[in-house]
Amino acid sequence: MVHHNPNPSSEETLEELRRVVTALPSMPKNIVDDTRHEKVLSYVSAFIAQRDPVLMQTMLYQWSIIDTFQACLAPDQDYRVSCVALRLLGYLLEYDTAPQADDGSGGIDGAWHLLETQHPSVLKFLIENTAGEEALTRFSCWFTLERVVKYDDGARWLLSTDRCADMISAALKDTSTYVLTAVCRFLVAIIENRSVDAERITAHDKLLDTLLESISLCKLIHTMMTDQDSERNRVAGLEFLWMLADSRSDRGAAFLRQSQLFFSYMDLLMDDSRLVRSRALEILSTLLESTSHPLNILGKDLASSDGMELDTSEDQAKVECFKFLLDHDVHSLLLLTDSLKALHVATGILDAMIKPLHQCNEMHGTGTVFKDIILSTVLWIIQALQETSKAHRGTADAVCTGAIVVQGTGKLAQLLNQSGFQDIVKAQSRTKPSRGPAAARGGTLPKTVVLSALKALQSLATLFPGAVERSASINIVLSVLFDQKLCSDQRVFKACLTTLPSVLKTKVQNGKLLDEQVFGEAMTVVLGLLQRPATGSTSLKLILTAIVEFFTDDTLGKVLAHEKVGLELANGLGLKLYDMEWDVRDNVVEFIGALFQAGGPDHGVEWALKHDLLESVFQKLSDEEAYVRAASVHAFETVMRDARGWKGMCSKNLDERLSGQLPSLIRDSEAFVRRAVLEAMICLVSERESGTILMINGTDLFVDAAFMSRLTLDDNDWEVRIRACEFIAAVWEHCLALDERADYRIRVSKRLKDSNNEQIKDDTTVHSKPSSWWFYDIKGDQILVEATRDSSRMVRLTAVEILKKMEASIEQRLGSLPSPSPKNASEPEGTRDGTTTASQNDDGEGSNRFGKRPIGEAADNDGSTTMTTATSDYASANIQHPHAKFYAVLKSLDFERLDATTSVEQLYEEVLNVERVEDVVMAENENPNDGNNVLDCY
Repeated sequence: MVHHNPNPSSEETLEELRRVVTALPSMPKNIVDDTRHEKVLSYVSAFIAQRDPVLMQTMLYQWSIIDTFQACLAPDQDYRVSCVALRLLGYLLEYDTAPQADDGSGGIDGAWHLLETQHPSVLKFLIENTAGEEALTRFSCWFTLERVVKYDDGARWLLSTDRCADMISAALKDTSTYVLTAVCRFLVAIIENRSVDAERITAHDKLLDTLLESISLCKLIHTMMTDQDSERNRVAGLEFLWMLADSRSDRGAAFLRQSQLFFSYMDLLMDDSRLVRSRALEILSTLLESTSHPLNILGKDLASSDGMELDTSEDQAKVECFKFLLDHDVHSLLLLTDSLKALHVATGILDAMIKPLHQCNEMHGTGTVFKDIILSTVLWIIQALQETSKAHRGTADAVCTGAIVVQGTGKLAQLLNQSGFQDIVKAQSRTKPSRGPAAARGGTLPKTVVLSALKALQSLATLFPGAVERSASINIVLSVLFDQKLCSDQRVFKACLTTLPSVLKTKVQNGKLLDEQVFGEAMTVVLGLLQRPATGSTSLKLILTAIVEFFTDDTLGKVLAHEKVGLELANGLGLKLYDMEWDVRDNVVEFIGALFQAGGPDHGVEWALKHDLLESVFQKLSDEEAYVRAASVHAFETVMRDARGWKGMCSKNLDERLSGQLPSLIRDSEAFVRRAVLEAMICLVSERESGTILMINGTDLFVDAAFMSRLTLDDNDWEVRIRACEFIAAVWEHCLALDERADYRIRVSKRLKDSNNEQIKDDTTVHSKPSSWWFYDIKGDQILVEATRDSSRMVRLTAVEILKKMEASIEQRLGSLPSPSPKNASEPEGTRDGTTTASQNDDGEGSNRFGKRPIGEAADNDGSTTMTTATSDYASANIQHPHAKFYAVLKSLDFERLDATTSVEQLYEEVLNVERVEDVVMAENENPNDGNNVLDCY
């Protein structure tokens, strides 16, 4: 994969690339991390993929890159290095811009010509190691061979080896999925490089045809697909067919039609192996979507033996295909009433037809009946598989209609509408299988069929909402929700709750709900599930997800927010907030908070505020379970970020009450609760500029320097320490904003006074203590400087980035200040001798090992401190400004060294930086080149 777009025109970059390439054979074998080899591959291949002819010629002739690759294939070489070289060779062959040697152009020879004429040992390595010991080696060989077949001489060389058939046969049976995928791509590459037009056959086409004949590809794949003794072989054969179909090309479709490999698709769909059936169904679905005449590939051409008529439109061809699939394939499968496997396959075929049905323009004309046939058949199957017990039959009947009538006049409709036929299928579905895999699974196959049918129904609701609106889809889904046997499987329960919003939205047209009674019945069912004592946390989460979907629809959300059902929903959730299971309470709190997320449903927010759910969440701040406490704090953070939520909080005085709760929560024993509290505090200060609330209602805790120091420097959770640093940064930004407003008021007052327009009181122009002193009261400057020495790299990184931003903001406010005196390079990073932060004094006593007073010691009473000689130069620029001393400390910090302690290994940094060894050490080493390898990563 190409992760970036390097610039090969830069001499420095080009030299760096050359060093990486030439050092490749010398990569040490003791590298444990395999991703380092992948970084080298990604880095070099990014240059090759640019198709720069100058760079390509430089690599081939000046750097002799193929010689380097050959050195990587030595017998004693690390196989990982060999694989990098092989795949880079494949990229060279793929992106080579030089003409082929046999095209008569007389141009510069390309990669393949050099490989064939000067490096036959590399080609020999490719052939021999397709069956190598390591799967990565086998994969890399096939990766390169895939690119070889585009060359005439490459195809000719493969033919000359006389080993292709054995190599491919072995690779298709390889135990590694990656190798199987690679050899299938190799075969698809042969087919894709052939011409479809029989009148324009080239010499290259003839070579590839000869290569396919030498492989006996069709016979080989057919043999594997019909191997009843090996599921692996059948899956491998289908993997090739799927990859060919997924290419969605005319060449692939032509090969499938001519090879007749998928003519036996019904046998594959009815295979005993679930993997085989699933893969065959994927191939059928892809063919229906991508090919114009799918019946030709399926071997069921109804027009003529030579193919569809030339003047037959693609849509008409699809119409004929759908008719055949419904009245022949699905019909024949449903006749097998004793086989739930057949019923499952039939449902899968119906699902595979939905998307291509929507793609066809013809479907809006003569073929429009197909969507009604498919929909009614899907509903018929779901109804046939319901297992409602007698105890709940009355409730289910209240929401379910009578027997589904299948639309249409074809053979399928006639079969399913026969009196008593559905009862036969229903009876067979309740009979537990006595043998086979289904018996081992305890008879869960009916649930699998229902899952497939619900998936098809959801697709129909999305693509054909009009047809679904006219049907009994809603009642069918609700009846499944009442079926305790089916919904005992969480997969079925989830599928129902995912499908229900989709089918209900079909009842909304032009902003109006067509049937409010049906929506009311649906919500009654959902509320019944919500209030059921047996509803656990997993089921509750699925129910709440469905409710969010209702709120996202403007029409349904409006009804839910204002009607009686909204009150019942709020009451039901209120009870769940006191459930004995903490994860149930946690899910409800998260649901309420999620309604206020950015882009969330307006009606959901309106509903939550109307029913005072924020008060309920507030009560959970003191829940006995830490996860619920953390979820409650997170919920309020989300609410505060939303303008509607913040307004609702202020109207109920929840903003001040929340700030009064935070001091106790910040001391919580669980780190994730403390993290949540700090995030909420940051939100209060930065998003809502309500730092005053924390200062007033925080019982002085958040203006206590000793407490903030412990939180930022001594907390045992490094993520808490990071958030504490971010909170201090938020305080800084908040204070700057307040100072700017105060400065503006002072300037306005001075202008008014100078113009004698009005009498200005002294206290309006003189501020004894600027707002920014809150930052210094908590010793934020000292704490952040100290945090640059934290044991956690992430904490150090956060602190350094914050200090850089603070330096820039002070420079912006103060303007140009005198340059600092030169720093002594031998001094330790951080503050230098003789410098103090704005919240320190010049008393040398009590200094710690870092040369400054402990952070817990108090500053001068007025918040100011005495500056030392080293800081006086800075303060002289603006002695009245509170940030001058802090700026002096910031200028004394060696950010370059601090950055070195925080940098993380970038994608290519580790493999590109050279560890230069001192000359003295090199002289003592037996190997003078030892330690100079650019890729010697340690």
